[in-house]
Amino acid sequence: MAVVCKILAVLLTALSVLPAYGKRLVEKLPPVSEIVTGYASADEVRQRMRQAPLHAVEGIWQFPSTGAVVAIELDESKGEGGYAVRYRMVIIKSPQRTIRPGTVMGIIAPTAKKNVYAAEIYTSGNGGTRLRSPRGFTLTLADNAHLSFTKNSGLKVYTNLFRLIPYLSRVSFRIYSQQHAPRDLDGCLRVYPVPVEPVNPIYL
Repeated sequence: MAVVCKILAVLLTALSVLPAYGKRLVEKLPPVSEIVTGYASADEVRQRMRQAPLHAVEGIWQFPSTGAVVAIELDESKGEGGYAVRYRMVIIKSPQRTIRPGTVMGIIAPTAKKNVYAAEIYTSGNGGTRLRSPRGFTLTLADNAHLSFTKNSGLKVYTNLFRLIPYLSRVSFRIYSQQHAPRDLDGCLRVYPVPVEPVNPIYL
């Protein structure tokens, strides 16, 4: 019994030094996207946003590569995970006509690092009106006008319990990466509130 307790103590100590791999910063999305009301047009969202102070990441954003427009707003529902603060990314305009305004594209939560957010975002369509294949991303608010997306590498941690028994002081952990480096995706440019400095240079 004493040996088992020592093994558990070693495991808990070892896992405590790897918090980034053991805890989710943002909840997992459903397999397919849902549709919510209140996003029929950018004007409707803009009017709602004018009624309260916005957090740094909140606003209307556009993907320059596709022209898609999304809203990022504080989500008062908190979700099933009971997260203190989370934001919802919802499509206002999509280059795919089958994707309706109000389609939830992702969930965002702040991290301990300023202007860095953890996110779950759908990465493909299902051939119809819904999005699917949610993946983990890190979002970085580079400045007031630019939001960059980095796909997480998908690290997995394994421990060999058999090696703990003969030598309790030696803990064997192996970290595997599904991808050798994060995959950078195109980010967004802020549409509203209008950035203090223009996103595109003005030539005189």
